This record gives sequence, C-alpha cells and structure tokens, in this order.
Amino acid sequence: MEIQVIRDHLDIVKLQEKMNAIVFDYLDTSNNYPKAMRQLNPLYIQATTFYKEYVDNRAGEIPSANTYWHLFIDSCAKLCYFLAASTYYSSNELQQTPKKVERLLKIAAISLPNIEQEENEQLLSAIFALYSEIVEDEEKITLLRNEVLTQKGAVKQCLQQFKQFVDQEITE
Repeated sequence: MEIQVIRDHLDIVKLQEKMNAIVFDYLDTSNNYPKAMRQLNPLYIQATTFYKEYVDNRAGEIPSANTYWHLFIDSCAKLCYFLAASTYYSSNELQQTPKKVERLLKIAAISLPNIEQEENEQLLSAIFALYSEIVEDEEKITLLRNEVLTQKGAVKQCLQQFKQFVDQEITE
C-alpha cells in the first residue's frame, strides 16, 4: 500500500484514491471500522513521515501554499478525521484511544483548509460532532472551534499546524 514519492512529492492522487476507496468500502457502505482503521493507518504513517522528513530536510521551513501543498494538507486533514472515526468506532475498550482520537480530530480541524468551501464545511461539522462526543468538555470544544475560525483554513497556517502535530506525533 506504499504511495510513491515522485520528484520529492508524495503522490497525492494515489493517496486520495486509496483513502477514498477505503472510506467508501469500509466506512460509508459497510461500517467495517476495524478494517478501515487497519488500512488507513499505513497511509497516515506514510503521509506524516513524508511531511516530517520533507520539512526537516529544508531546515524546518514550511512549504509554500501552492496547489500541491493545498491538496496535500486537505488530504491529510481528511485522513486524520477518517482514521480518528474508524479508531473510535472500532473499539469498545477505549483505554488509550480517546487521547489519540482527540489529537487526530484536533489536527483534522486545525489543518483543514478552505473551511468555507461546502465540502470542507460539512467535514468540519462532522469533526466537531465527533470531537464533542469524545471530549465532552464545552470549554475545550469552544477553544478548538475559535482556533479554527480564527485561522480560517489558511493553507500556510494549516501546514504549520500539521508540522507541529507531526513533530509531536512522531517523537511520542
């Protein structure tokens, strides 16, 4: 399930195709959350590892907000949401899962670009609904919502937020 890196860029089209196929097959049509989680996790690991290495190889400089990076961060935000949802719904024994799911949902919300676009607006609503179900803390929910609305889905800020998340995620 390895996605190619072509000329120093992860193949976004393949990432989106694989993610969409998994979501359609195991979340939308069959509710097979464990299988979705198992298949989304390698995509997540590859995308986060790629981004960390890409930024680290450029002395920590965040990439410019061009079309490629817009598609990349959009795909990563969605990937984080789908992985969080499949992880949450596939387990009845949620000992450590809520913190990981909470982190994934938070980065999905913060790194989702163009939040005023209809598709992303709907996804953001789904992210907040699941986040509210998991966190059950109005203050935390309001803080996240305000942070997202303040940022307004600016691609450069989304990429910066994702870098901070990836740095923390990979070192844990």
